[in-house]
Amino acid sequence: MVTSGALPALAIVARALSRPGDRIALESPGYSNAIEALRLGGARLVSSPLADPLGETGWDIEGIEATLRQTSPHLAYLIPDFQNPTGFLMDDALRARYAAALGATRTVPIVDETLQPTALSAAPMPAPFAAHAATAITLGSASKLFWAGLRVGWIRAPRELVERILATRMQMDLGTSLFDQLVVADLLQAPDPFASRRDDMRQRRDALAGAVRQHLPDWRFRLPDGGLSLWLQLPHGSATRLAAEAEQRGVHVVPGPVFSVEGGLDHWLRLPYTRPGEQLVEAVRHLAHALGEGGG
Repeated sequence: MVTSGALPALAIVARALSRPGDRIALESPGYSNAIEALRLGGARLVSSPLADPLGETGWDIEGIEATLRQTSPHLAYLIPDFQNPTGFLMDDALRARYAAALGATRTVPIVDETLQPTALSAAPMPAPFAAHAATAITLGSASKLFWAGLRVGWIRAPRELVERILATRMQMDLGTSLFDQLVVADLLQAPDPFASRRDDMRQRRDALAGAVRQHLPDWRFRLPDGGLSLWLQLPHGSATRLAAEAEQRGVHVVPGPVFSVEGGLDHWLRLPYTRPGEQLVEAVRHLAHALGEGGG
């Protein structure tokens, strides 16, 4: 089913398959716009914390299993492919175990695959989460793959749910531009649609990481193999205060609390690497100056 983007797709699926007050599990930290969309829809959000965001695993699967057993959420929203904001990639074994845990509590997974094509290495990708969970509903979008101005997304769902989702979609999203859909359909004919951007995005990621190491050497982060941002830990101070100070210098960054279901994370900051390398380096310099003047 074609929609006007992945976020409208999430709102449609959540409204179609849940009622206000139903529990929906989300990763924390997680995609800030999804958190707000589900909260505004009346869901009771259940936090599924990730493990050490600077480690290698990402997901605290034992904690997730315990949360699912204790809360039995109706739906679960997750990003297994270069998770936003941490950049973690869930391997096949973890996907299988996560899917089994969701199945045990009859929780329907809503799987956001928007960042799946943004791999920056040649390593083989895991199988889609739906390969492990027959009930999974997956969301995708052209905006991260090609250009943010292409507001074309899609929903893939088990056949028995499509009519129900379609009926809800007609109340919320009457359709997206036919011209945009034709453009995306043509772009998707390429064997690897992200190929033309991969080298450029890898260079931008490395430019940002190098600038952080040079100008903010006490900040900690792990270099992701895909996605569009770095997730950084400040050694001290408030990311919210630093973001406010940086904005005065023309640098717009998002502090950790925005990505939290339950609050906290004010010592974390997300830095996207979607701008040209020289702009990213300059932005980091401004952040370093803001930090030195008490912004953090």
